[in-house]
Amino acid sequence: MRRYACLLTLAVMTAAHPAMAQSDAEMKACIDRSGGVTEAMLDCGKAQIDKFDVRLNAAYTTLMQREHGAGRTRLQREQRAWLKHHLSETHRLAADPDNGSAAFLTSQGFELDDLGARTAELEKRVQKTR
Repeated sequence: MRRYACLLTLAVMTAAHPAMAQSDAEMKACIDRSGGVTEAMLDCGKAQIDKFDVRLNAAYTTLMQREHGAGRTRLQREQRAWLKHHLSETHRLAADPDNGSAAFLTSQGFELDDLGARTAELEKRVQKTR
């Protein structure tokens, strides 16, 4: 029963952000194939995280190439602050002793949502600065 609750939680988290909408069907199919096995569900999330990572890095690189001087410095500081919080919160959630093995799913759900939100934000800026 707990595995299915984790499955539902992860599915809801991945559907919660617009930047994740295009990979939602793929994620859902992967989670359905996992059969509720935590390790398999985490593998599904890892695949999505890897895809968002590529998109985020591409958007950030594009913005960095377009920015100069103070704008570039501001973008670097902003990205570093986001990354510091992102990693800190991801690790905090994964280490939650009150959440047992579901802590990894909770952590990954946060990571997917946060990464998706940041990716969408940077991609939106790229579109604006064309």
